Amino acid sequence: MSVNWMISNTGGRGIYLVFIWLGLPFVVPVSVPGTSVVAGLIMMVMCWSLLSGRAGQLPAFMGDRSFPINRESKIYRGSMGFLKWMEKWIKPRKSEWIKWQAVSSFNILLLGFLAFLLVCPVPGVIPFTNALPSYAIIAVAAGVMEKDGVCLFYGYILAIGTSVYFGFIAGGIITLLVRYSKDILLWLQQLI
Repeated sequence: MSVNWMISNTGGRGIYLVFIWLGLPFVVPVSVPGTSVVAGLIMMVMCWSLLSGRAGQLPAFMGDRSFPINRESKIYRGSMGFLKWMEKWIKPRKSEWIKWQAVSSFNILLLGFLAFLLVCPVPGVIPFTNALPSYAIIAVAAGVMEKDGVCLFYGYILAIGTSVYFGFIAGGIITLLVRYSKDILLWLQQLI
């Protein structure tokens, strides 16, 4: 299965299904290192194509690559369980405002920002750096795809929480860099 295959075989709402599909490997605590960068970059390209009005195929080097699906893996089992739970809960409701052009553009920009957070090179020892953006991406994409205002609202809350969490991480990293800047500079000078 490839991203372009999914976009072309799922109709108009299929691009949001691709966002959900690309976010699923990160809903479980164990994810393959480096895959969040690939998935996030693909999502960012999809957001760009949606904003420019070309919600079609991705470039072949990116969209035609096959993603292996191992039905025995923990990632697959956890993702399917999450999807089944989500399918029971999501339905069209409170959706009049979702169709507005400004809201549609905001949702695409929000998905692009969350995909950027998925790509960010955060140290692997910090928990939830892939899971939180993925939860928000899945909730926003599912809300838009199914015209579910309640799900979309929860996606907004998750996006705010994710942004705050990443803000704390960035603040901590900046504090450490400032505190140890002299040591870092001395170390760099010794390397040169």
